Amino acid sequence: MNNHVLPAGSRVRVISYGPFRELKGTIRKVDTIPGLEAGEAFCFYLVELEGTHIKEPIWFECDEVEVVDCPSSDDERDLAGSLPSNEH
Repeated sequence: MNNHVLPAGSRVRVISYGPFRELKGTIRKVDTIPGLEAGEAFCFYLVELEGTHIKEPIWFECDEVEVVDCPSSDDERDLAGSLPSNEH
């Protein structure tokens, strides 16, 4: 089981057997399962895939994807700064 949770914005490759195997995409949302023992991490990633006609992101278990590129904290700050603000 994977003990490291990837952040949203990470680029991943699907490694599970199925129709999406070897496709790359970007994690848009992370859903973790609380209440696991210390050192255990289990989560689901909502991944926006590239190279497919499916427009909606798809959920994958944490062990069905591998990281290709993980955003640095500077990239995350830049992304957060580029999002529209709801404050007036």
